Amino acid sequence: MNEKYESIDGEKANSPVTKMCDWTGVSTSGFYDWRSRPLSVTAERREELKVHIRFIFKESDETYGYRRVHAQLKHRGVQAGRELVRALMRKLDLVPCQPQLWRANTPAGCQT
Repeated sequence: MNEKYESIDGEKANSPVTKMCDWTGVSTSGFYDWRSRPLSVTAERREELKVHIRFIFKESDETYGYRRVHAQLKHRGVQAGRELVRALMRKLDLVPCQPQLWRANTPAGCQT
């Protein structure tokens, strides 16, 4: 249900809320009730983890994948599962850029 409400909330500038509620099969009052609710403890924890993950990712020059980010979180005393870190990194579109090894670019058969 949250996914439907989130999609409506994201598109409310483009279409009327009442029509989108009809299209998705949810009530308008349910949507507005969802918007007024405070974040759950889990959602707050995930938002906090996202801040830590972004910081570690930027600190690594955007080269750390979810395994290294998870290891850094563990080293810093922040508890989170590896798959949760992976899912949050995907949600944040954090894709590590692995540096390429330097290789000599000489033609085959040439001797220096």
